[in-house]
Amino acid sequence: MPDTPAITTPIPTSARRILVLGILAGHIDALSFAHLGGLFASAMTGNTTHLSASLAHGNWHHAALLACVLAIFFGTAFCASLARLRWGAARGIELMVFMLLVVQVTQFSSFARSAELILLPALMAVQGESIARFSGNAIQTVVITSNMLKCASALAAAFALRCKAGKTEPPPPGAIVLPALAWGGFACGAVLGALALLWGAPLPFLWPLPWLAILYIDITPARTRD
Repeated sequence: MPDTPAITTPIPTSARRILVLGILAGHIDALSFAHLGGLFASAMTGNTTHLSASLAHGNWHHAALLACVLAIFFGTAFCASLARLRWGAARGIELMVFMLLVVQVTQFSSFARSAELILLPALMAVQGESIARFSGNAIQTVVITSNMLKCASALAAAFALRCKAGKTEPPPPGAIVLPALAWGGFACGAVLGALALLWGAPLPFLWPLPWLAILYIDITPARTRD
């Protein structure tokens, strides 16, 4: 059954979910950047820039890889959005767990890089389309630039309101803290991913599984879009 509109999620609950998702995205992006030679699993702005530069320099092989990543991300996002409308966000989390398990298993084979190239962008697309509203705020946990802008805009509105500088509407609840948590969580997750690589830690793609388990338990009873 698809998720249905419900009472807006409390800010602390949304904060917890955003932090978990931000850490996951940062962790996976750090691993993908290192394993895939500078390709991002979630930062499609960076991949698009790299694609343009590769085309300009005639680096056709790298351009083809980047084009594949962009196509996989977009196509998976489309399918994940349809799946969320039909079955709800919890199914997306189940799929994310499955993809992480597959990627980790392939680390012991010659298909590791191919699996990462296909599944990690798909994983981030599923995350972005499964849960994108938090306490009435539209926030993408796989995109940091927009969260920085949202946080800055809400801070500016609050500052202008406090200083009575012009006609300003107060920012909605969570408009400052939730994007900031998405940004901070992503940064923390990227640090964890970098440390996993630095230390040669075992099974790095399984590290996010406890976070996803917490998130799954958290959202399953609620069945809410935001």
